Amino acid sequence: DSLLQERAMSLLKSLARLNLSSLVPRHTAARTFSVQAPLFNHNEVTAGLNPWDEKQPVAGTQALHRWPAYNERVYAPDGVYRPAYVCHMRDNVKYTYKKMWHIANFIRGQSVEEALKQLDFVNKKGAFIAAEVIREAQELAVKEHNVEFRSNLWVAESFATKGMVMKGIRRHARQRMSMVRYEYMHYYVRLEEGSPPKDYWATWAEPEFNPTRMLEDWVKDHRKKSIPFE
Repeated sequence: DSLLQERAMSLLKSLARLNLSSLVPRHTAARTFSVQAPLFNHNEVTAGLNPWDEKQPVAGTQALHRWPAYNERVYAPDGVYRPAYVCHMRDNVKYTYKKMWHIANFIRGQSVEEALKQLDFVNKKGAFIAAEVIREAQELAVKEHNVEFRSNLWVAESFATKGMVMKGIRRHARQRMSMVRYEYMHYYVRLEEGSPPKDYWATWAEPEFNPTRMLEDWVKDHRKKSIPFE
């Protein structure tokens, strides 16, 4: 045992006297190690890896919604013409989505100037809300999305969905009670650069609107996806 220990100590001393830099080949540089910050935050659970995959806060209430995330998308320069667009919304408005449905469909497919002009003649609360959201989307398009002329926009999408519902109690005669529903709704709008189409609703007619072809295109788009491993 003592002999083995002496040989081990002598081997360690000889290794310590060696110049390790001489062992590195001269035609290759010595590799330097550095500590890199992690690319992903594992402490926060998100739906995706980029801002356009995650919910974005809405101005005013700062509530998280997926509709403003479309403004964060960046497309590859593949030669396909894509007009500039902006997505804007207003959440939890004290109005029902059923009443808003008529106004949202009314302005869809019109230019911005024509839509605002028509909404001025509609004596409804929903018309006032839609006009405000469209004007806010105009400012957003000019300031943040490089749209040159604010009048060169048209309403590509306009719809409303159900928001939160608060319930209350209403008193009736003979000590009876009933429930009151205070309904709210979300209003969404997407403005697109350019002139509106001649017939907006012709898009949903045959043979342009073909469910089989649309499903095939959807499958092709998903098959083109690839998972990045970097």
